[in-house]
Amino acid sequence: MTKRISVRLAALVAAVSALVGGCGARQAEQRPAVAGSPAALSPQCTVPAVIGHRGTPADENTLRGFEDAVAAGASGFELDVHWTRDNVPVLSHDPTVDRTTGGHGEIAAMTAAQVRGLRTDRGEPVPTLAEALKYAAAHRLTAMVELKPTPTPAQVRSLLTLVRAAGAGRYVIVHSFNRAAVDAVRHRAPELRTGLTHDLTAISGAEAARHGTELNVSRFLVTPQRVRQWHAAGLRVYAWTANWPPAWEKLRAAGVDVVLTDRVGPYREWARKVCGPGAGSAPGALPVEDVDREGAPRARVEP
Repeated sequence: MTKRISVRLAALVAAVSALVGGCGARQAEQRPAVAGSPAALSPQCTVPAVIGHRGTPADENTLRGFEDAVAAGASGFELDVHWTRDNVPVLSHDPTVDRTTGGHGEIAAMTAAQVRGLRTDRGEPVPTLAEALKYAAAHRLTAMVELKPTPTPAQVRSLLTLVRAAGAGRYVIVHSFNRAAVDAVRHRAPELRTGLTHDLTAISGAEAARHGTELNVSRFLVTPQRVRQWHAAGLRVYAWTANWPPAWEKLRAAGVDVVLTDRVGPYREWARKVCGPGAGSAPGALPVEDVDREGAPRARVEP
């Protein structure tokens, strides 16, 4: 009898030990990781891709500005286009050359040669769109081409000729506040990615999707609910211009796909802190290796 009780007691002890051990293992799995420890670094950590807004503020809309943004870790650059008197698209945010160069006058009244002869305060020439597209295609970079005026049919043809000649079709996103400008390109080249740039008022996914597959929206309009609606309409969401960590975190939490910033280097440092020291060297890379089968950037990528 004593021997039988001992056997039963041993079995009971073993069962209790196994149960306690199993519960302890599950508790260990559920316990939050200590901040900064390797376990705290989620392999699923993602941040929005990053685009240099006009390249860099010091050299906006110049090849040097684009190169500096890319060197700092941008996946591409945003630029602005105006047409010269002889129908050559050149890069400038303003309709005049006064603010950004040592020259004076409206771009639409100048020839391409006249604009190209000007220099910025840092000695950079004003690029043509052709130069920017060749650079983007050669380095497989996203080029967000903002059209400032509504292009004429001849200007649309010149734009599309340059995109095709540079082999930049898969890298270009044509966008504008001007819906007529976007629609003019979309009508002639439906294979290109196009989208509205939008601010001030809310816009529905259905309305934005009428103008393309992309939506470049002011960061002040971004909310998680709106981003979900825009995504549900098949749009990729770009947010501008976010220059500080609180804005970056807000956009990340809302689920935007791409952040446009003047501060690419600091954005990358923030991304590393968010996702840990093991994060990769190029947060949000968009071109080629990180595109889907249609050549469009994936929504979100690991940093």
